[in-house]
Amino acid sequence: MQAKEKTNAAGDLEYLQTEALGIMSEYYLSDKSMGEDEYILTELGKKNGITANIAKGTITYKNKEYTLGEITGGTQEKEQLEKNGLEEITLANAVAGSAEETLLKQESVRAVITEKEDKTNKAVIPTGFYYVTGTPSTGLVISDKMGDDDSNSKKGNQFVWIPCSGTNGITYEKTDDNGTGNHGLASYWEDYKSKQWYYTTVPSKYTNAGQAITDWADNGGSYASVTKYGGFYIGRYEAGVPRDADFYADSEGATYHTNTKKNADAVLSMSPIVQKDTQSWNYISQEKAKKVSENMYKTSTSVTSNLVDSYAWDTVVKWMASDSKYNGIGLDSTNYGNYLNNSSITANTLYALHRHAARNATGVANNKNDYWTVATKYKKGSITLGRIGLSASTRDQYEFALNSYDDTNYNYYIYKEFATGAADETKVKNIYDMAGNMWEWTTETGNHATENGSSGTTFGVLRGGSFYSSGGSSDPVSNRHGDYATTGSDINIGFRPVLYIK
Repeated sequence: MQAKEKTNAAGDLEYLQTEALGIMSEYYLSDKSMGEDEYILTELGKKNGITANIAKGTITYKNKEYTLGEITGGTQEKEQLEKNGLEEITLANAVAGSAEETLLKQESVRAVITEKEDKTNKAVIPTGFYYVTGTPSTGLVISDKMGDDDSNSKKGNQFVWIPCSGTNGITYEKTDDNGTGNHGLASYWEDYKSKQWYYTTVPSKYTNAGQAITDWADNGGSYASVTKYGGFYIGRYEAGVPRDADFYADSEGATYHTNTKKNADAVLSMSPIVQKDTQSWNYISQEKAKKVSENMYKTSTSVTSNLVDSYAWDTVVKWMASDSKYNGIGLDSTNYGNYLNNSSITANTLYALHRHAARNATGVANNKNDYWTVATKYKKGSITLGRIGLSASTRDQYEFALNSYDDTNYNYYIYKEFATGAADETKVKNIYDMAGNMWEWTTETGNHATENGSSGTTFGVLRGGSFYSSGGSSDPVSNRHGDYATTGSDINIGFRPVLYIK
């Protein structure tokens, strides 16, 4: 009887999937005013015997309720799953009483993906998201856009599963909801705390320089979610400027905006995008990056979106380094990011050039400051990574708002800011640009006490490196940089969201 019921359920699901596939084709071939999920549910609800609940994202057929993800997931995802040696478990084929069935009965979960060769390696697909590529062991990618692919052609927001269970999983760095140890981390920070880039004392530019920092804390992370589902998701790309913002740019000649717009109070109602080949959202403070990250899925019943936390960052780096191919990445990330000392990668993408004036010996004596000349326009085309030293014979080919030179006191350099995910060489386990391009804010903070004991500025912790730094002894992906105020912003500081399943 159970076998017959499963056979009937599979047949019913196949029928619904066939109907949905036709509706999806109609949607993509025409200009619809409503979103694709709403359109598919609406059209399915018009068919005999089918009742649609648009608010809940489900349909009922023959007294059985299905999520839209179950229906659409079995169409374009099927080939990719088979190609990557994966099996998709839904309520229609879950073993009665299994752990997968228990998860799938929750509104927040639409499928569980397992590897055929080792079923302990699994990933949970949240409701409203769709499988794209990869495996739980090598970097499983999901998108919030139906039919999206590895090249992000449908412009969905993409995230990568970080497995914290299974044969190829990694230990989550947060031990409980309160956290333990220095700045909330359990163990991994011990590997790097002696390094010059891993801040444990107040930086030299402050009056209490060298004082031990004991108040690092992080209220991010979700031990309960990671434990329950066996992992979490991190943005596949650095956070990008939302496409409906008046400072969004994706074409050559577009105006390059700074903190006047990118960090204005108006952004607090916006949501970033996590998509390929778009401008990184720099010039935003830690406080605002935290808020806009939370905006992404604030009405979702399946996931919570947050600014990446210290636990997630260190867990991801540890997961990368667990692969023999990348085992040294925590100490030297030069070949995996847009750094000033990496000239081995080329890309055809949107980019911006920034001129930096660095004091030479005479300039220091005259107490002059270094400064940036920000690009006035974006460019599009082929470009290589690495810093360019400007000379009198080469510098006039670059156009800047301020194009004068003080050769007595300064040396001049060009630094290159790339679009998100521009070069495949920066991809490690399907995650782009965690090393290089932009330092990235985390939710970790510290309130540095001054020498007289009074409370000082609240600092936010930056991770990774940037186009202004080198990936070796300076700013590898494990870098922990703690001397920027949470209200500050800069040309080479961006951020990245994470997802925790509810």
